Amino acid sequence: MAAGWGSARPEALRVLYVTASSRGDLRVDEEIRRVKAAVRAAVHRDGVHIEHQPAATLGDLLDGLSRVVPHVVSFSGHAAEDLVVFDTGADSRGAGHQVPSGVFAQAMAAVDTPPRLVVLNACRSQAQLQELVRVVPIAVGMAGSIGDPAAIAFAARFYAALTDGQSVRGAYQLAKVQLAGADRTAADADLPVLEHDPSVDPGATVLVVPPPLPDPAQG
Repeated sequence: MAAGWGSARPEALRVLYVTASSRGDLRVDEEIRRVKAAVRAAVHRDGVHIEHQPAATLGDLLDGLSRVVPHVVSFSGHAAEDLVVFDTGADSRGAGHQVPSGVFAQAMAAVDTPPRLVVLNACRSQAQLQELVRVVPIAVGMAGSIGDPAAIAFAARFYAALTDGQSVRGAYQLAKVQLAGADRTAADADLPVLEHDPSVDPGATVLVVPPPLPDPAQG
């Protein structure tokens, strides 16, 4: 269990951004493009490194967890209450590889240093959050079906706010306001759900901070 984590890390925030749309019906490429643009425009853009895994298989996730050692894992694609859908690695479109939610959570726990935050930007993924926060401090998922425009808007605002230095809760709340103020139905704002380990305060969890200013006395 990764618990008791509430202070910012001095190193760059490593985000493993996993996207999968084996049927080719989701605009996950546009999502990661918007997220990267939002991070580049944010205050502490040099404090975030995004490692994107497109058309990701389960093996790609495991490789990323081991090699990148991410502080944040973000999945964008299809999901349900009890599964996450990865790509198969095949040359043609298909139904994808359905990975049980328990296996996904086991992957987060399997590495020596589990992620601090997991974001499931996927339909009906809220049901997986309680299982996830047994192995990671904070997790975000969706309470129902979320369309591409809302999913893209949520992700871009969430990561922009994190990179501006907002806490995880602050970034989450700002992203919900983004959805509530959009031209689409305000019900979209009720879809994102945040769960956390009881020992962790998301409002005190800041993932991206500027480097310390040089000491004038030493200059």
